[in-house]
Amino acid sequence: MTDAHKPDGDLSIEVGGNAITGWEAIDVTLRAEAFPNSFAISLCSKEPITSKVVIAKAGDPCVVKIGSDTVITGYVDRDSNTTSADGHTLSLIGRGKTQDLTDCSAEWDGGQILSATGLEIAKKLAAPYGIEVKLAAGTDAGQPVPQTNITYGETAAGIIQRNARNAGLLAYEDSDGALLLARVGTVKAASGVKYGVNVLDSSVTNSMDQRYSEVRCAALSQNTFGDIAGGDDSFFYFTAFDPNVPRHRLMYLVTEAAFSPRFFTELKAKWEVARRAGRAGGAFVTIDSWRDSAGRLWKPNTLIDVDVPGLRGEGQMCISEVTFHRSTDRGTVADLFVMQPSAFAPEPISLTNLNTADIAPDSTSQLVLP
Repeated sequence: MTDAHKPDGDLSIEVGGNAITGWEAIDVTLRAEAFPNSFAISLCSKEPITSKVVIAKAGDPCVVKIGSDTVITGYVDRDSNTTSADGHTLSLIGRGKTQDLTDCSAEWDGGQILSATGLEIAKKLAAPYGIEVKLAAGTDAGQPVPQTNITYGETAAGIIQRNARNAGLLAYEDSDGALLLARVGTVKAASGVKYGVNVLDSSVTNSMDQRYSEVRCAALSQNTFGDIAGGDDSFFYFTAFDPNVPRHRLMYLVTEAAFSPRFFTELKAKWEVARRAGRAGGAFVTIDSWRDSAGRLWKPNTLIDVDVPGLRGEGQMCISEVTFHRSTDRGTVADLFVMQPSAFAPEPISLTNLNTADIAPDSTSQLVLP
């Protein structure tokens, strides 16, 4: 339960130097697997909110706070004024600053970035939009990517996410509007969620339809690599097993070209099995507080202990998404979507331009295990 000395807090939005409070309907969503974060808030008034009284308008920079904690730094996307016989409602919808990376096209002179890490690439693409890029504490930016080509019209977010996956990192938005690159589950909450203690509702779905007993991964095709390594086809295949799939279910995968195909196919097969297993037991949990026992707001990419009916397996889970909600019908609650940490492992991909004639059996890979 929340520390009695630090209640959930009221939501305020700062626009033009003014802090606006009194919001009656609140939805603020923070994400670990995507960006930007978002908010939707509204308040009612007996008197019409005329154009002469502008609280906030679409396009305004804003800072959204819960109590004294900043949760989103970004912009108001839409403002709407609804009038009915019962009253008048002002609604604001907005997102964090990284929205410009998802909405707009990537900008970089020449359309090509050479020998840069995922962090350096993100900084170059975020700079035109005035967005800071940060590396979480204890996180390695990974090896430089020899060449990154930017397709005309492609979004910066698409390029950034691709390179983050290559480095084994998640890319998501921090509360100050910066783009954060981080490993999975490096922070643990002070408390968890438990049925009968702070859980109001929960929904657990356990699935088997997207899991396979065997995932057999091959680098390109047998014919393409037939002349390499003395024609030893087994060099380019690797099979990963999921012991918890009760019957024979086989999946064949062909990976993209990469140096050290043997290493890459093994990495890809193991990732496929682990990620599918991790995503087979997600849970939606509604709890009675926006904060953990230490008074800290719930945040994405945070490990928590989860104890709810129907959840199989033990251990910590990771918050994929959290929504802070307040309304007259549901009250003040936090909706969490949690999964096993393995569900968040970024997909290993190869960003190296490869000529098959250059591949040697003893090639050293620069890929990083997620």
